Amino acid sequence: MSRRCEARVAAIAVMPQPEVISHWERERGVPAPAISPSLLARDLTFELQVAAYGGLDRRLARHLQRLCTSAGETARIPAPPAPGPGAGAQLLREWNGKTYKVIVTEDGGYLHEGQRYRSLSVIARNITGTRWSGPRFFGVPR
Repeated sequence: MSRRCEARVAAIAVMPQPEVISHWERERGVPAPAISPSLLARDLTFELQVAAYGGLDRRLARHLQRLCTSAGETARIPAPPAPGPGAGAQLLREWNGKTYKVIVTEDGGYLHEGQRYRSLSVIARNITGTRWSGPRFFGVPR
């Protein structure tokens, strides 16, 4: 890897998550999708490496295209997600030295600090200040 590209990749690897998101948005000129900042960082580093060393060779690109096409023809419908925790379940998560508790309500919503939410992800974002998968943050199987 060239030293410049290597230094930029290393800088992205240690960026705080909010900075990765804003860097990705500046580079792309659009709002970041609601995916893990680590995936956004991987995308940024991939593009840096492509710019420095070139993209995939034609043979590999054709092979990947054939794989994607054949996978689309034989793709299976995924099984429905496993049911989450039932009404009354308490979800606990420690974050930065503080323990947070969420209670699952009977209507499938969540109660956190006296407020009702329809999404665990909104609660996780309020706690961390960054985008998280709520089920992943609270350790709920999906």
